[in-house]
Amino acid sequence: MIEIKKILINLQFDGASLRALEIAKDLAKKYNSQLVVFHEIVDVYMMKKVASSFGMPVPPDTDERSKKTAQEKINDLLVDFDGDKKVIVDISGRIKDVLPKFVKEENPDLVILTDEYEYIVKKINVNTLIVK
Repeated sequence: MIEIKKILINLQFDGASLRALEIAKDLAKKYNSQLVVFHEIVDVYMMKKVASSFGMPVPPDTDERSKKTAQEKINDLLVDFDGDKKVIVDISGRIKDVLPKFVKEENPDLVILTDEYEYIVKKINVNTLIVK
């Protein structure tokens, strides 16, 4: 039998990634794996980038408020998962750039992505499940 000790999922709160999260939770339960939920807040990253290019200020607590809100949403989605879990909420860039970095750092046995991010598979050297 395959050994899957860690599963990483990219969650972006759309329909496909919510389905992918359910699959990830089921697989993590089946294989007694750690579930790592990764969420990149691209909207805040882009807002800060645009605001700085126009010399406009961004409220200093924007990152923390956004991270806290995302963390709460993810925790609500994981309320029925009682296994080992880790949540990573990041605001450092675009998913295509930061996800490979976090995959390398976390070193999962399986990555679960939606078909929107299928192109990232070329950048990571990990077994990947694509959910549509």
